[in-house]
This record gives sequence, C-alpha cells and structure tokens, in this order.
Amino acid sequence: VAVVRQEPTMVANTRCSAVLSRTALPLLVVFAATLLGTTMAGRKRGGGAVATQESEQPDPYKVLEVSREATDQEIKKAFRKLSIKNHPDKGGDKVEFQKIQRAYEILSNEELRMVYDHAGHEGLDQHEKGQNAPASPFDAFFGGGQQRGVNKGPDAKVEMQVTMEDMYNGNDVSMSIKRRVVCRQCKGRETWKTEACRECSDCPPEIKMVQQQVAPGFVVQQQQQVPSEYRCKNEPKELKVTVEKGSPDGHEVRFKGASEQSPGQVPGDVVLGLKMKSHPVFTRKGNDLHMTMEISLKEALTGFTRTVKQLDGREILVEEKGITGPYSTKVVLGEGMPVHGVPSESGKLKIQMKVKFPKSLNPDQVEQLKTLLPS
Repeated sequence: VAVVRQEPTMVANTRCSAVLSRTALPLLVVFAATLLGTTMAGRKRGGGAVATQESEQPDPYKVLEVSREATDQEIKKAFRKLSIKNHPDKGGDKVEFQKIQRAYEILSNEELRMVYDHAGHEGLDQHEKGQNAPASPFDAFFGGGQQRGVNKGPDAKVEMQVTMEDMYNGNDVSMSIKRRVVCRQCKGRETWKTEACRECSDCPPEIKMVQQQVAPGFVVQQQQQVPSEYRCKNEPKELKVTVEKGSPDGHEVRFKGASEQSPGQVPGDVVLGLKMKSHPVFTRKGNDLHMTMEISLKEALTGFTRTVKQLDGREILVEEKGITGPYSTKVVLGEGMPVHGVPSESGKLKIQMKVKFPKSLNPDQVEQLKTLLPS
C-alpha cells in the first residue's frame, strides 16, 4: 500500500482591503519602514542572523557523539557519560555542559527530535517559540499575522481491513506502506555519486526564507523555492496497530511523522483507518450484533433449542419453548460487541427468526392440521 504523495505547493494569499493610489503607496511604505526601521537595521547589523543560524548552533548528534539512527537508550547512555565527564562541579567546562544538556533535551523528546531531523535549528526555534507575528508591515495593515509554526507536510490516509473477530477480541496487526524518505548522508552534490547515494533520486524542491531589500534600509523576508541539496528514496514502513476491543468500524489510528518526507519539512502523519471485513454470520450495528436463524415450522410451533458460535469461540444457547412468529426477533443481552473503552460492557445479540415452511402437504396432513389448529 503506497502513501499518496502530496507535494508541497506555494500558495500566494492576496489581501486587498483598499485600493491604494500611486501617491498613497509610497507614503505607506515610508510609514511601515519607519515603524520597523529599528528591527530591520538590527537585522542588517547582525549580519543576517537568520541565514547563519544553522551554523551557529551545534548539531545535537555530534554533541552527544551518537548517530542519527541512535535509539533512546543509546542517547541516554551517551548523555550520562558526557554529563559526568563535563560537569562543572568536576572541573568540566560550563558552556560545553550546557550544550550537552540542550542536545539531550532535543534528542530525548520525540517531537523535538523529529522537528530537528527534518527542519533543523530554524524549524526547531519556530516550533518552540510558536511565532505569531506579521511577516511584513503589509500583513500588519491588511490582516496578516497568522500563526507561522514549523513547516509540516500533509497527512496521508491509508486503510487496513481487519476481521470482526479482531474487533471483538482485540488483536495486534500490522501492514507495510512505501513512503519517500530523505537520505541524510546524501547532502551536497559532491556526495550524490558515492555508493551510498547511487539508489537515491531527486527530492522535491525546498522552500527557503530569503531576505530581499525593497527600499533603502527596508528589508523583507519572503519564501522562495530552491532545488534541494539532499537526495530521496522510497522505502517500506511497517505500521503496527493494536486493535482494541470494540473498536468501531472506521476507527482511526494516527502514526505521528510517518508520512512522506521532504527536505526542510517535518513529515505529516499517517492516519490509518480500520475497515471491518464482512462476516458470514453476523452483521454489526454499533455495539449490537445481528444475525438470522432459520427454523422449521414444527420448531416455530413447538419450540426449539439451538446454539450459536460467538466470535470468541463460545457456544451461546438460544432456546424457545413457546411459539415463534415469522421474522420475530430474539434478543440476547450482553452478547453483542464489547463497548469500546469499556470492554466490561457489551451490546446485544439480535436474532431474527426465519420460519421455513414446507413446500407441500398431503391430504392427511391437511386434515390433521385443520383438526389441531384453531380456525
């Protein structure tokens, strides 16, 4: 089952709350530049802090001396070793110790680690700060300033078929999907011809923030699509699901960050929907199970005793000592589906009775029935 790819697209939102004349527009630019002059000047004096942010902050994997594939246990072990060695109370360097603590803070947190792996320090800072500021003075005037969190890719929806028995009893199931992943060791065109990168192909373009001077002393940031320095490839991803007792048909399980990857972007989630297969005996309506039982005319008039095999293998006794009308329904309490989230409670088993009539009667049988049955 392949995840449907949805390439990121750049959407330009045009906001226009008023028609600006040729004389009003320059005045607005001057006014906006005046408001943000201090900020923009600070950015210029800072030598482009946004552009050099990645190089100023250390790679947490290198700080802890672990690989990008390191397990939680390996990361914790490396942190303990380095923190003891570099602790200021034992003669270690305080700055180095703080770097170790920060690296562990990132890599020990599943969400922060995922953001860093796919969006670097810039994406991590955006994620932690939760920026909520206008991207430009024009956004401030024309209703901008929406939340600008970390760049995240689209979610992908897949479907897995499970049996009614799985949903009744609970079960662990799995399925495999194919998704695009970024080859982290294939960064830079000089690495593309190496053995490790031969099977990789092009990645989708990246969206970068670039600074552009639109007037003296007035610099704005805008998004720009650029070719990626990374390479990508398709690889399988196993999704393991615990089907809980009583899970409803269509129940969704979310796998965080398991969707397709693109450079500079946190991958979206895979949303797996559980689709219940049809059953030869039972149909399900909410927490109730429905079935049809066929009995003879004799059983309908004189009573019967039958057994029904439940979804967990038990035999359920169904008994009637009186008369059973055609298409009447017998209800067995507590023998439906377990209630999801409250497995100690169950719905009902509803059995519709279907009476099988004889195709013909001989004259003697007809006379006997006339005598026995009331008019």
